[in-house]
Amino acid sequence: MAVKGLTPQLAERGKIKIGMKGEEKTSSQGKKFMLPVKLDHFQITTMQRDAAGRLMPDVALMARLKPEGGKITEIPVRLLYDNIDLNFPTRYACYKGNRCWCSGDGETAQRLDEAGKYQEVPCPCERIDPYYTGQDKCKILGTLQVLIEGTDRIGGVWKFRTTSWNTVNAILSSLALIKTITGGPLAGIPLHLVLSPKTVTVPTTGQNMVVYVVSLEYRGNEEALAELGYQIARRRIEHQIKMEQIEAEARRLLLPPQAEPPEEQEEVAQEFYPEGAVEVEDLKIKVEEIPVGEEDVLRVKIGPSEEEPQTTTKPKGKRNLRPVPGKEEDASSLF
Repeated sequence: MAVKGLTPQLAERGKIKIGMKGEEKTSSQGKKFMLPVKLDHFQITTMQRDAAGRLMPDVALMARLKPEGGKITEIPVRLLYDNIDLNFPTRYACYKGNRCWCSGDGETAQRLDEAGKYQEVPCPCERIDPYYTGQDKCKILGTLQVLIEGTDRIGGVWKFRTTSWNTVNAILSSLALIKTITGGPLAGIPLHLVLSPKTVTVPTTGQNMVVYVVSLEYRGNEEALAELGYQIARRRIEHQIKMEQIEAEARRLLLPPQAEPPEEQEEVAQEFYPEGAVEVEDLKIKVEEIPVGEEDVLRVKIGPSEEEPQTTTKPKGKRNLRPVPGKEEDASSLF
């Protein structure tokens, strides 16, 4: 008999990151913080931390994925669900200090009031505007949950978080396309999480810059993917597997950012929302030289945030967090 009120979550084996905490610095007010540093490759971590509080790299797993050594720019993965929102939940989120201050779905949001309680407010607000200059900037926050192939143990997932508009759009578009071709199934399809450079335009300045965008790919042609989707659907029918029931239970256990454990909120705030804890005068413009193929591309980073410039224009009104197809699941889905 289960403990009443206990809500188990998916066990987390580690994280997939394209950024890390840099050197510890002290603001003019005496507050210590770590500037996030971007990477041009994936880093897979364990859930253990070093003396400085940084997540420790999973050296053994990365060596298994790339025995010859070098930077990892693609990871073989599989998804747990057919539903796009369960595999990659997205929210608008704003963090103040080390806590999620506001989280919304594009229509309504839960915002922390002065009494320390969350109240419903309209979403989005002016903080999502790319021209907004306040410290309490709102960003899109996506969390991809995957199984990594090549591991010899099953019992948890790896999470990849991002506040990049380009990466969120790329992952959602990839999932929508793959789901359309398979006729519904996403769970169990062998995919690759891929990191690749992309030239984008900074909406506030009109300048071009190179950023690294994460997407999902299937290695094979359209016919092979469609056949794989058909085989998965037929096998589920033969074994009476009800994906709707599995996903209904998973949806019940899904936590919004403001309901996550304090240590998880602190991790997200420090990596993706450092401006909430760092003064404006502490923000610096940093130029990094990052090798891309045989060329070197200069990338300009403004401030400590890991946020990347979006390719969209100035937002007007409410945003739909999912690209085509819309929020309804594909009509050809078998489930």
